[in-house]
Amino acid sequence: MPGDMAAPAAGKRFRKRLRLELTLLAVAAVYRMLHATYRTRMPDPSYAQRRAAGENVRCIYAIWHSTLWHGLHAMRHQQIRGLVSSHRDGELAARVAKRFGYGLVRGSSSRGGARAMLELARVARETTDDFTITMDGPRGPAREVKEGILFAASRTGLPIVPVGLWVDRAWRTRSWDAHVIGKPLCRVAVVLGEEIRVPPGATREELLGTWAPAVVRGMEAAEARARAVVEAA
Repeated sequence: MPGDMAAPAAGKRFRKRLRLELTLLAVAAVYRMLHATYRTRMPDPSYAQRRAAGENVRCIYAIWHSTLWHGLHAMRHQQIRGLVSSHRDGELAARVAKRFGYGLVRGSSSRGGARAMLELARVARETTDDFTITMDGPRGPAREVKEGILFAASRTGLPIVPVGLWVDRAWRTRSWDAHVIGKPLCRVAVVLGEEIRVPPGATREELLGTWAPAVVRGMEAAEARARAVVEAA
């Protein structure tokens, strides 16, 4: 009897893996075709590039979930570790991130969050990598800062750097985040905003009452600058 039950379960796992692989191949093909047409500008050096030039800098990049399509590509191979949901929904994002040279910290603000923050703090102590966190991920509400990135910044001492992105012509998906996917030949700008340093030991009330609005303002300023870069091109 146990053997009879194991076979359907194994078949189900195989079909699930196969669907994931086929989805990944399809997404990757569309991704490559579209990104080959994009005219992307990133006027600011990444923190990895600044370290290579001799600066002693590190950060946590802050990004909205809706801009991952462009943000992942623009910041690829820059010594960044991404916080990716431990839920099965995050598996596709994790596979894509690895293809672009990102390290991973598994977990999210809604599932496995405490473990993820402990792991992020450990990696921050033991490496010189930067981090990136989708502030409203993995399931929203859209453009609402959750406490995970604020807690991470407070406990690691790393500054939050808003990643502002603007696309002049784009589709919006019907997902919860209204994801931005640039149309062929669109112009894209990705800029890095001013550092935001959350004090160590900040309480939850301080994180959400003071620092979450500060990060939103920083994101809005970075997005405004990105729009100006696109319009000036």
